[in-house]
Amino acid sequence: MEQIAAFLVDNPLYLAAAAVMAVMILLVMLKKLFKTAVIVSSVFVLYVAYLYWTGEDASQTVLHIESVIRDGLRMMVDFLKSLGK
Repeated sequence: MEQIAAFLVDNPLYLAAAAVMAVMILLVMLKKLFKTAVIVSSVFVLYVAYLYWTGEDASQTVLHIESVIRDGLRMMVDFLKSLGK
């Protein structure tokens, strides 16, 4: 790994190409993440609309989903903190 880093530092053209490729990969990942977030949000809105039209209690379902997401995020943060130690 140190050899690769030294090679990139010694050759600015390769370093620039590697930086451009890293930025492109990052943008592609962000684009996919955004698409996924839009799809999940759309499905959630459709689900709440379905609950409303069928007469079920949408507020309790939304609160339950919110608590599940909050617990999942809390577990992920705790996991990432444990990796840093």
